[in-house]
Amino acid sequence: MDYESYLNLDELLDTTKPVSDAPLETMFIVAHQSSELWFKVLIQELNRLVAVPKDEHPSYNPTIQLQRIVKIFEHLNSLWDIIATMQPEEYGEFRDKLGSASGMQSKQYIKVEMLLTKLPKRWNFKHKHQLLDIEIAFKKWQFSHMKTVERIIGEQTGTGGTSGVPYLRQAVDRPLFEQYEWKGW
Repeated sequence: MDYESYLNLDELLDTTKPVSDAPLETMFIVAHQSSELWFKVLIQELNRLVAVPKDEHPSYNPTIQLQRIVKIFEHLNSLWDIIATMQPEEYGEFRDKLGSASGMQSKQYIKVEMLLTKLPKRWNFKHKHQLLDIEIAFKKWQFSHMKTVERIIGEQTGTGGTSGVPYLRQAVDRPLFEQYEWKGW
């Protein structure tokens, strides 16, 4: 087996299919496809933290997994830094071709958020600091998303029919662990 075969590179690279001739549409697609691949990893990690018995395996270390989740969100956040380099005019070259396609339709994102909300019920006693780190990393990711959208589309409505930036701002303002009260350090 070689590198290309192991990673299925022909198939992977063939999935990026811009619907316009706009040069930055490929970057936009790749950033979102990459996010979805990382969501897949997050779902795997979160499922293990939420569903697997704590003593599953001698090498099982939830502290490392919780830290890994923070690092993945930090990486995902860097994708917004790349997309934020796009000027409104550049995004406008292909935005109308997206139709109603919107990140809010990401089934994996919905699953990630749902799994994240289950973490305090399972890990709040021994790992409250890591849970706070996860919430901060997640909220930074949401904030960067909102600010990138604000920079690129301003006050226009979102492609999925939402109010756009106000919709994303509400998501940022909503606590991740709504029904959990931190009782200090």
